[in-house]
Amino acid sequence: MKQQRETVTTEQILAATRTFRDVPMETLRALVACASRRVLPGGVALFRPGEAYKKEIYILLDGSVVMHRPTGRQDTVLPGDLIGLANYLDKNDYTTKTIATSQSEILAIPEDRFKTLEETQPELFNALNRVIATKLRERSPDRSISTGVLAQPVTRVMHSPVASCTPETTLQEAFGIMKARKIGSLVVTDHQGLLRGVLTYAGLAEAVMLNGAEPENRVTQVAAETPRVIDPETALWEAEEIMKRHSAKYLIVLEDQCPIGIVSQTDILRILISRPSTLTNRFREADSIKELAGLTPLLVDAAIDIQETNHRPSSAVRLLSEYHLIAQRRAVELTLRWMETRDLGKAPVGFSVLIMGSGGRLEMLLNPDQDNGIIIEDTPISESKAVKEWFDHFCNRLNLNLDRIGYPLCPGAIMARNSLYNKTLSKWKQQINHIVDHPTEKAARWSNVVFDFDTLYGDDSLTTELRRHALTELKEKPRLLKMMSDHDAEGKPAIGFFNQLVTMKDDQGEYIDIKRNGLRIIADAARIFSLQNGIAAQNTTDRLNALMRVGKLSTDFKDSVQEAFEELLDLLLTHQIEQGKSGRELNKLINPERLSPQSRSTLRMAMRAVKRFQEQLQDDYATDIF
Repeated sequence: MKQQRETVTTEQILAATRTFRDVPMETLRALVACASRRVLPGGVALFRPGEAYKKEIYILLDGSVVMHRPTGRQDTVLPGDLIGLANYLDKNDYTTKTIATSQSEILAIPEDRFKTLEETQPELFNALNRVIATKLRERSPDRSISTGVLAQPVTRVMHSPVASCTPETTLQEAFGIMKARKIGSLVVTDHQGLLRGVLTYAGLAEAVMLNGAEPENRVTQVAAETPRVIDPETALWEAEEIMKRHSAKYLIVLEDQCPIGIVSQTDILRILISRPSTLTNRFREADSIKELAGLTPLLVDAAIDIQETNHRPSSAVRLLSEYHLIAQRRAVELTLRWMETRDLGKAPVGFSVLIMGSGGRLEMLLNPDQDNGIIIEDTPISESKAVKEWFDHFCNRLNLNLDRIGYPLCPGAIMARNSLYNKTLSKWKQQINHIVDHPTEKAARWSNVVFDFDTLYGDDSLTTELRRHALTELKEKPRLLKMMSDHDAEGKPAIGFFNQLVTMKDDQGEYIDIKRNGLRIIADAARIFSLQNGIAAQNTTDRLNALMRVGKLSTDFKDSVQEAFEELLDLLLTHQIEQGKSGRELNKLINPERLSPQSRSTLRMAMRAVKRFQEQLQDDYATDIF
């Protein structure tokens, strides 16, 4: 009986901590059942640097424990915190001195038992990912914004006054208000104007269709949600971060507990898009390829401005990609004009110029090469010699022009002038059918670039139809996805034995290829999972969010991967900006020894998250069911 009371007490202790607060009691019972309780006297070390990994992971129950990092930083461990997480993830020897400063009690769980629980108890798996995401956020550099449009308060874009209703408003009345005003939400306020909730179309639909609510029910009884709120002085970048962190579409701006406005993700995006840019205007107005080529070097200065005025690196890179796309679209327009001036005429049929790879994902940094193609509309004359010659001439010229303005020819020849990427819609479909029906390693490598495609210029309906066709074929015949997963496994995260970053060496030093050994692995896994689940999004962040919405990734797992993605993007964008400012050749190779101890620690944690995401992909395709 005494042992039973002790077990219950242990579970209650865990349930009250930040790490295990969302873990069901049944899972906590399983965790406690395979653990042993140990007392660590004050002044005694749990482990020291250089000690062999004990194949255990620890949880502090009571007392005071401090971790002395190699960097000199000291971290206080709170009850419920995991101790030895890095060693559990990497199976490496200890690198920190972890010592009890007062008599402490810990749980010790064998590695194999914890791993089994992680694989069989989704809530524990999610708790671990939440810890990883939190550590990445804590260790990442301060990305607060003090200048630029996103440093402005939310009052700059909020909708005011808010559309509201009272707690006594019925669902039918609320629906009528939203329909008449063409709005997607209503703030619920009492007779004193104080906030009581928010009603959305989604909440209204759920109440009626899933919970059996009647039209005459009051909104506060069945449909009002608890909203996220912010102060009027909150900066736009902080509001954006809150919405992304909590997957919220709206934030209510409160002053003295009264709602004075509402801000949405769309409002923030709109102000970013409407922000005037001298460079983009100059791109659009360039009158020759030579003039355009003289403008693309200015992208370094644009990247500096973008990085300083965007809180999230993924948002900064997306905006930088839009600059690239504007320059490349102008190159298409100038090439079309050149065709006419050479008496070759206008395009004989409709077409869509595709951009692929990082361009298709809106993840271009400062030195992207060309990955493009073209879809030609199916018409009675599309296969004629004259039509083929026109598009061959156009594509050859376009690839040369893009090269001249700063986008090098693709080393793998994934370009519109290559007949593999220059064909009618029906021929594109036939090609996809063939590689799906007869997948090979070569087809898998091809797919991991080409399936990130979007419209650069032209008829977007052709692109949409090709994407729909590809998603349908892959859903019915998923063997190609297995081979794409195998191809992804050829790249390894840059984390190895003894918790060390794995580097490549040359005459100039040691480096990590941040793209090949980090970003590409995340992009590959997000792509494959998205194709598997029929998701049409191209951008990696959009894919991760969509995978969370369809239930393929938990919120915590998605957050850990997203934070790793943000950290790697931030490192690489900063690296390339520094190279560009000093006139050096741009690359994606970072010497970890030149990073601060804090940045190296964050990079190691990011690589662990990358490794877990790759392992999740490999586990998904481990069984030969295709």
